[in-house]
Amino acid sequence: MKIKRVYDPEIEKQAAMAPHLDIANPSAARQTLVEAAKAMAAQGIKRATDDRIEEIERKIPGPEGAPDIPIRIYMPANRKSAVPCFVNFHMGGFVVGDLEMEHLRCLVMASEGGAVSIGVDYRLAPENPFPAGVLDCYEALKWAASNAAELGIDTGRIVVGGGSAGGNLAAAVSMMARDKGGPDIAYQMLFYPVTDDRCETDSMKNGKGLYVWDYENSLCMWEHYLGKDRTNVSHYAAPARANDLSGLPPAYIIACEHDALRDEGILFALQLLNAGIPVELHVYPGTVHGFDMLTMTDLSGRAIQDSVAAFKRATA
Repeated sequence: MKIKRVYDPEIEKQAAMAPHLDIANPSAARQTLVEAAKAMAAQGIKRATDDRIEEIERKIPGPEGAPDIPIRIYMPANRKSAVPCFVNFHMGGFVVGDLEMEHLRCLVMASEGGAVSIGVDYRLAPENPFPAGVLDCYEALKWAASNAAELGIDTGRIVVGGGSAGGNLAAAVSMMARDKGGPDIAYQMLFYPVTDDRCETDSMKNGKGLYVWDYENSLCMWEHYLGKDRTNVSHYAAPARANDLSGLPPAYIIACEHDALRDEGILFALQLLNAGIPVELHVYPGTVHGFDMLTMTDLSGRAIQDSVAAFKRATA
């Protein structure tokens, strides 16, 4: 079926300039991101900073037998009491990305949301397929909770979140915390999340050749993360496959109109609602995958402020 796509003009302008990642070749995709960062620097586009926030690079213990996990702590200055914590898992299709991938989200949650934000640089596929990445993310959550006194974190107000594959990891970590007895999670924030390895939704099947992320990349992503044999896929890998979503934290989910992953986010929101979990769902018209992390536009700025407002409501 031919879809007539009407984009927000500012969003489409930025999306058209975004580098196309060929996830079929992870090394090439990673190099594309390196070159894109160099090009932005050459154009005078500066990395966002905020004088109110101290950025602290650190390594924490990984799962047993695994390497240490690099993290970045965004520490608000002049804290007078324990504050909420936002633990973020970056986007990148499980294959690319690092602590810079969602730097802006972490920074804004610290500066505007009043949180200690923690970005997590988990292991990537295909070198480290499932469950390596999600185990790293769960260890980071446990580390944040166990070091709450040092970090000035209120353990009753820990939120997990992330975009795309990071949204998958946030949902999976929420299930792990429920199944393994903690740590307690107050809220899960899933930004255009990856949830279903079957790739059978309408938006996915109609998502060939889209800006930023498309159907073809999704197929490659899942093969890198899970392999070709998917006869027994864990719900920690593909949250949409979960038979029981009860007992999970409330969720904030956003979806983008022109995104192959759009329907996965919406359907997962419905699964959570049907399990009795409160959900706030936003579907932003005229948008593409990852639009809120593109160079600032009116719509991306509104989406970021919407998420900050939701975070503050959830941790009030």
